[in-house]
Amino acid sequence: MLGFRHPRSSSLRSKLLVWLSLPLLSLWFAGAVVAFFMAINFTNVAYDRALFDSARSLAEQVRVVDGRTVLGLPSSVVRLLLSDESDIVYFQVVGRDGRLVSGEADLPRPPAGGRIGKPILHDGKLRGEKLRIASLYVIPLGGANGSAVLVQVAETLNKRHVLAEEILTGMLAPQLALIALALLIVWFGVGRGLGPLQKVRHEIASRSHRDLSPLAESNSPEEVQTLIHAINELMGRLDQALGAQQRFIADAAHQFRTPLAGLKAQTDLALRQTDPVQQRHALEQLSASAGRTVRLINQMLALARVEPGADKSLELQVLELDALARESAMEWVPQALKKEIDLGYEGPGEAVSIRGEALRLRMLLDNLIDNALRYCPGGSSVTVKVGVEAGGAVLVVEDSGPGIPPEEQDKVFQRFYRVLGSEAEGSGLGLAIVQEIVHLHGAQVEIATPAAGRGTEVRVKFPRF
Repeated sequence: MLGFRHPRSSSLRSKLLVWLSLPLLSLWFAGAVVAFFMAINFTNVAYDRALFDSARSLAEQVRVVDGRTVLGLPSSVVRLLLSDESDIVYFQVVGRDGRLVSGEADLPRPPAGGRIGKPILHDGKLRGEKLRIASLYVIPLGGANGSAVLVQVAETLNKRHVLAEEILTGMLAPQLALIALALLIVWFGVGRGLGPLQKVRHEIASRSHRDLSPLAESNSPEEVQTLIHAINELMGRLDQALGAQQRFIADAAHQFRTPLAGLKAQTDLALRQTDPVQQRHALEQLSASAGRTVRLINQMLALARVEPGADKSLELQVLELDALARESAMEWVPQALKKEIDLGYEGPGEAVSIRGEALRLRMLLDNLIDNALRYCPGGSSVTVKVGVEAGGAVLVVEDSGPGIPPEEQDKVFQRFYRVLGSEAEGSGLGLAIVQEIVHLHGAQVEIATPAAGRGTEVRVKFPRF
């Protein structure tokens, strides 16, 4: 059976080990290149000195006898003296006329420009084999000025290569061992360092799904504390969201019990009526109750969309608050006329822009205007105002109704709270919805008594745009 297979993810320890091993091995490789050239240089310096000493010793045996340059030792003796266990050693003595005095005739000559008594060290080849050559121009014993001869001693490079390899191995092997030891220490060190994460994982795994209490942040490294703090913030948001759901379910169960029971009772009453007039009256009561129940459901759903813990993904756009308020007021004019209430709008005569979401702001305006119309008696007035104060936009819904006592002005924002003595129908959710929408937009809302001393004034101040 085919199924989806999750890709295998590497551990944090492995990733850290890889990221540490790559630079360490790169440094080791760079060090190996430097060490190689240093080993070659040290080897050449050491053996070049010995090679030059051989050339100088050989030069001391050169004589001028009866105008002829001769080597004071036989060639066989010279080769015996210059013999080497690892390399083949060659020599050459050339007179001032370029005539070979002794040694190998094919030995490469030094570069031009050599001076008497100054050694010349250079590379060459003889019979296809690489050589290191020490050349020296000297005036032999018994010779006059201008009678300088060339003395050269050359050797193959076998012992140089062996010594360079030994030096290189002696330098690189300990470095490689140290890198391996460092990576091993890092492997175990990272394991110990990740211990707090394992502890957090175990603590979360052992918890019940109902336990959203914060994790302990003390006695943990700073990096782990930031992770625990983020987890605690997430748990706090989850707790808030679950709490909001539980409150919504509890409120719904409590608030729907009475209207649904009333609907059931009115339905039973209508079914028992035989008189058409009484039956119509019962159906009208049933329709009114159904309307109140629908309004309660709609307001609770609206509150669920804006209360803490609900989805707060706002798509803020630049909106003209004055146009939005004017359109909302016009839509409520028919309702105001039915109740014989004077509904009006006052604006600054110029655009007042804010950043907000049109749908939720329309919900805010509808609840404010509906509340004002619902609690004002006939003959009252309701005015929707838009202005600018201290650089911020201000929305005001003012009515000339009975007003709210000062001691209850803060309580009316609580859900299902209604002012005592109010005879208007309502669920007590309108201003709770308004407050949540205000908070979503970073605004402020307050209730006051108008300057006239009667009625209610709800002011919403939006932040500076």
